[in-house]
Amino acid sequence: MSAPPFRADLRVFVEQRWVGLADLQGLEREYLDEVLRQPRVSCCSFVGGFFIDVGGVAFSGEDSVDEFWMTWSWFFALDKLLDGADEAQAAPWEESAMKLWRHGDVLALEDRSASGTPVTPRVEVELHPFSRSLARQGLEFLAWGERLLALLDARSPPVPASVRLEFERALRLPRDIVDRVAAKSGL
Repeated sequence: MSAPPFRADLRVFVEQRWVGLADLQGLEREYLDEVLRQPRVSCCSFVGGFFIDVGGVAFSGEDSVDEFWMTWSWFFALDKLLDGADEAQAAPWEESAMKLWRHGDVLALEDRSASGTPVTPRVEVELHPFSRSLARQGLEFLAWGERLLALLDARSPPVPASVRLEFERALRLPRDIVDRVAAKSGL
């Protein structure tokens, strides 16, 4: 018996709404302006993550995504599982201690609070298609981030170095881990 179908969409909070990667094309300037209007640009200015639905049941959404760098914990966990580990952890939001288990070609997911209490139902997906979906979107996100940084560099007057550094930290996430997940999952 195969795992139920899933939908995973990487979304970014832009102009008070969650926007999927496909719809972010052309919104780079708006996003950049929105972040720069904030009184203080920090890691908390950059929010997004995977909204996941499995078999019609929401596994993650706006209450369980956080800063971009936390989203990257998915890739470290998937990399470990694709290497053959039976279990891994991810923390895609501040209070998360997500558990992932591999059973052959099936990946079981359950998000837990930092205390270990389950906060989502346990769901199962097919490991390789799920990993490919997240890796494809991770690569698209990195390309979007590069476009944002290019726009930031072209601004006149230039943004202060401290603000530029926050954008760098938020958007220059490790590409090698996404590349490894992509390769191991057959992308």
